[in-house]
Amino acid sequence: MRVVRLLLAVVAVALLVLAATPWVDRVEPSWLPAVQALGKVWIAAAVVGIVASLVTRAWFACGTNLVAIAVALVTIVNVSNRPDCDAGDGRLAVMALNAHYGDADVAQLAAAVQRHDIDVLVVPEATEPMIAKLAATEPGRRFTHRSGQTPESRDTEGTVILSRYPATRVDVPAGEAEIFQQPAMSVDVGGTPVLVRGVHPKPPVDDWLQDWRTGLMELGQWQRANRGRPLVMAGDFNASSAHAPFRDAKRGMYDTAGWWPTSTWPLDRAYPPFADIDHVLVRGLSVKGSGTEDIDGTDHRAVWADLRICSR
Repeated sequence: MRVVRLLLAVVAVALLVLAATPWVDRVEPSWLPAVQALGKVWIAAAVVGIVASLVTRAWFACGTNLVAIAVALVTIVNVSNRPDCDAGDGRLAVMALNAHYGDADVAQLAAAVQRHDIDVLVVPEATEPMIAKLAATEPGRRFTHRSGQTPESRDTEGTVILSRYPATRVDVPAGEAEIFQQPAMSVDVGGTPVLVRGVHPKPPVDDWLQDWRTGLMELGQWQRANRGRPLVMAGDFNASSAHAPFRDAKRGMYDTAGWWPTSTWPLDRAYPPFADIDHVLVRGLSVKGSGTEDIDGTDHRAVWADLRICSR
């Protein structure tokens, strides 16, 4: 029994170290961002460890597992910066979906747009053929304004913003780390201009680790430079609150996913999604509802939020 308790203690300490990795603000080694994103896995393992500790009366292991859960929850539970304002009449429903090189099922996407009565759709990894198919559907015809052209063939560089409200293009700095399009538009919602940014920074892989961090930090600098007006940043951030650069990018904004964000990636594996890297972040807008949608043909869940212009 003593050996079992010792083993449980060692495992519990390891889980505590893993749960604390989101507080490491660095990009090397290359496996670190993936480990940081596994917070929910560490919590599940710690719960199993607590049960085993109670059975074997391994009290040190039990306490360490409890601490590991608390540490992991700090960067998972989303409670900060919730908009504190009175909701006005102006409605803006936003959806974002990484279309996986334009392979996302357009019919399912159109149905989701119809179901949630979406006003603004942000699509990273869009292609012109995919957008043309969407525009040919009844729900897709609502989008009368768009941010610009996307690639003709399968590519990661095309990010498009589609709007049913009048919208004008807003110039954004290219950024040192940007390679994918991340356009911005000013959307007129009943006379109130809302700034919308499509987001798709580089992923934290291989030689892009530092660029991934820099790109998220640049998004944070951009959104804080645009204080004083309603703002939405939506898309595939390639990061969650487990990553310090994303916590900086969203500082002062609210993640509409709610207190327990649904994992959105990867959707096409033998195991369930474990990372919430797709987001709709807002400032100056009241959140009436939010959720996710599973769309065939892509490894990302769509995320959506039903918003209202703040009247106060």
